[in-house]
Amino acid sequence: MSQIIYGIHPVEEALKSSSLQIQKILIGTQTPHPPLQLIFDLANKRNIPIAFTTKEFIERMTKGGVHQNVVGLVKETPYADIESILSHWKKEERKALFLILDGIQDPQNFGSLIRTALGCGVHGIIIPKDRSVGITPTVIKASAGAVAHLPIARVVNIATTIDTLKAEGIWVYGATGEANDLIYQFDLNINLAIVIGAEEKGIRPLVKKKCDRLFSIPMEGPLSSFNASVSGGMILYEVMRQRSVKGGK
Repeated sequence: MSQIIYGIHPVEEALKSSSLQIQKILIGTQTPHPPLQLIFDLANKRNIPIAFTTKEFIERMTKGGVHQNVVGLVKETPYADIESILSHWKKEERKALFLILDGIQDPQNFGSLIRTALGCGVHGIIIPKDRSVGITPTVIKASAGAVAHLPIARVVNIATTIDTLKAEGIWVYGATGEANDLIYQFDLNINLAIVIGAEEKGIRPLVKKKCDRLFSIPMEGPLSSFNASVSGGMILYEVMRQRSVKGGK
């Protein structure tokens, strides 16, 4: 089954990734602009065929998305398994950092979180199979191609997966506005997995019970919570800040 990736940066990053099997590149203009040249070079290097088509055809494929006249046809993006992302972490020999998204349904939020997670050194993202957005063309576009470089595991049971992480010596902290403790009061320079809940609903009760500790992000004003991707960004950069200050690896 094929999937599409569209936009200059997502297609470029997909071509740089060894984990994606790209079948063909489609160009929706007869006069390619300079930014497309790197895509041509990368595709030729990997012996991936390039076909020219019309802008109208590209727009129908991407359903009005910002495609920048380029689409990549790839075999359906593979999900990682927990064993592989744990193995990847152990080989790096630095403190674990995993992101567990308990029911994120907005593809823009998910894509933004993937991009931020990659920039913050997250070893892998874990999502549930049900009641959660998966890796879609919109998510790939929103991540600016980060999907091609960050393992994402899709699991049947988040609570059971948390037990697996704990067995590996990884602490699991959940972000919830109900918590009295603030994130700044926690030592994050440890083997860590952060749980972020669904938009509006937050972390499910069973998953929340599995967390070792819960924290909130301080905020002022009439709003009750931050957007999920904004919260994730603040949390992950606080982890980075602490590890940088304390010299953690």
